[in-house]
Amino acid sequence: MTEREWLSIGLEKGIIDAQEYEEISFLEAYREWFVMKMNCVKKKQSIDRIEVTFNKYFANAKVLEMPISSISDGDIIKILHWIIYSYPHMTLKEFAKVMQVMKSPLVYMRDIGRGGVPLHDWEMIKRNIPMEKLEVKRDKENAIPMQVVEHILDCVLNGHIYPVKYNTSLLLCMHFYLGLRVGELASLTFDDFDLERNVVKIYKTESKYYERSEDGSKLGVMVYRVVDSTKTVYSVREIPLVPEVKLILQMIRDRHSECGYDTPYLCYDGQDTIKVKSLDRTLRKLCKLCDVRYFNTHLIRKTFATMLHDNGVPTRAISDLLGHSDIATTENSYILSYADKYEQYLGYMRGALKFTL
Repeated sequence: MTEREWLSIGLEKGIIDAQEYEEISFLEAYREWFVMKMNCVKKKQSIDRIEVTFNKYFANAKVLEMPISSISDGDIIKILHWIIYSYPHMTLKEFAKVMQVMKSPLVYMRDIGRGGVPLHDWEMIKRNIPMEKLEVKRDKENAIPMQVVEHILDCVLNGHIYPVKYNTSLLLCMHFYLGLRVGELASLTFDDFDLERNVVKIYKTESKYYERSEDGSKLGVMVYRVVDSTKTVYSVREIPLVPEVKLILQMIRDRHSECGYDTPYLCYDGQDTIKVKSLDRTLRKLCKLCDVRYFNTHLIRKTFATMLHDNGVPTRAISDLLGHSDIATTENSYILSYADKYEQYLGYMRGALKFTL
């Protein structure tokens, strides 16, 4: 029997006093796990998200000063109940982040044999969480109407409606034909387009994160950088180019040449700037100038998926084009309805329900 196995049995049976062995608070365990995580994860922004979750939900929690050897399953259930009822609009996705911060430090410290952590029954704990409280009903989201898309394209491509941000406006028009994540769109360079093979290669994104010291403390302000990685391994992909994309690409190329821009990035309008923020701000202003209701870049991505679906493209193909690892994500969250789709539905019904009366 190893020392770790002996210690675990002794702690669980009360033969060994955990307090005498090593007393570590949950806060200390979290900090140690956080540094380990910081040194292991590839995406630095993941560490920022963990810190945001901890600061929001655990900063004033009583569990912080509790020795991890004394935290029981009942304590964990009470803590999670307290968080859920303190934040009534929490989503399932947000709760998963809370659960990570609660569970991972304890599992990590038990795995490395420190602090006398007892064996917790996480399945039982989850069964005793009021998950129904997390089923927050979202507002129904509709795809951008076709006439709105066509109006914006006309205002930018033909009307030059936003000359100060003409280049960025062109890139947003291209977005309707590519359906990228905004970070992927922001990081596009001219070399990413292979016109001989008629594809654009997606393998990088603009990422935002804090640089950190060895103990996990933030260093300076948030950093925005283009990194050679995507959200998941499935997001590295090639997207075929429709003729409209090649037309807009040439317009952006001409604009760069006309203004003497010296940058490989498509997203540029004369000054170095955070590309994702530039796209978001330009879209907000563009919607105002075109007199349409504001929508964000992510809804353009969902509208791209919806338009493909409505025109008979298989969901598996749409999922691949979006760079999703799970086709269910595409089906459940990216294929939307149109608010004014009733005439189209009526046409479907008339064509299908041909009963003889």
